[in-house]
Amino acid sequence: MSRSVLALATTAVLLAAAGCSVESDSEEPTATHTGEASAEAPTTEAGQTTPEDRASTASPEGTAGAGLSAYGMALLATPVEATHLTVTDFDAVRGRLGVPDLTSADLMTDRLEFWRAAEGSSVLLSDGLLRLENSRYDLTYGFTQDDVDAEVHWTGPDGGGFLLALRPGLDLDLVQAAIDDDAPGLADAILDPATATVGQGVGTDAVWATSSHSAAARVGEVPAESLIVRNGCVPFADALGVDATVEDQEEVLDAHDVESLLDVEAVAIAFTGHQATIRLAYPHGTDPAAIEADLAARLSLAQDWPITESIGFLDGFADGTVGGVDVEIGELEFTVTNPTAAALLALADLVPLGVCTDVEPLAEPTGL
Repeated sequence: MSRSVLALATTAVLLAAAGCSVESDSEEPTATHTGEASAEAPTTEAGQTTPEDRASTASPEGTAGAGLSAYGMALLATPVEATHLTVTDFDAVRGRLGVPDLTSADLMTDRLEFWRAAEGSSVLLSDGLLRLENSRYDLTYGFTQDDVDAEVHWTGPDGGGFLLALRPGLDLDLVQAAIDDDAPGLADAILDPATATVGQGVGTDAVWATSSHSAAARVGEVPAESLIVRNGCVPFADALGVDATVEDQEEVLDAHDVESLLDVEAVAIAFTGHQATIRLAYPHGTDPAAIEADLAARLSLAQDWPITESIGFLDGFADGTVGGVDVEIGELEFTVTNPTAAALLALADLVPLGVCTDVEPLAEPTGL
């Protein structure tokens, strides 16, 4: 199946989900390795593009080809049972850092400089599946992590999987040779030449795009360099951390009425540079004013969140504000103060903005 066909499939799914995105203040997207910018989307009478138009024609920065974003590809690959999905759009990072055409054919010094700059200025939710073995891949197969435009990972009760979107023009015979040799990271992977993707554990039947995960599809539809989406809210105990005590829990509950918060159906954290947007999907029909009040309450909750692990929420994020509400999607904006800490917190579910409203009391220590 070609990426253009995949794009049409994703458009249909997003239309069915009837999701809306909060408008971004970012500049117009530019063309990247994975696809040229598409034609201008139709606008409403007010001059704004509709959610449907954005789903079908927008080609956000770091697109994964033919009008299909990296997140669109992820929705079509992630099995329905997965609970967490991450997308790291390396092509978008390259574009922001001024090296949009960087590949494994470039000088090693230039490639190393890119990774140094990326780690210091981006929240990378993946270090790159092939990167630890870049030298081996370069010498043996003629391609490296520098030829990966976007990387998708998912996890769930039945395990995880990944999808790599490769740059256009890469000799896919070299990639197949690496797979045949069970090269590090690619054992049991499958190459799809039609889409120039490599996947492992890719959903073959029910996937996020064709399941009941409409909230997850809506909440993750935003341009970003890195994106993590959780289907459902974050359990309170998970957000506190495994080392949290009864006293930590009581401190939070004494200061905040968590049970009065609104229900959240999905949570997304989108990173670009040192900016983070936390997007919460509320049930259909939720009043926008109620959502805005809930966002303010959750913002206050996060500011008081205790540190129970080696790092806490305020080690990675600061200067939080309510970003806006568009239908049932609410946004909170934060400055990232430590990209590495922010990535670890997001991946470990230690970002408390999307906590569930039901709180199961922690067990009292027995002293045994």
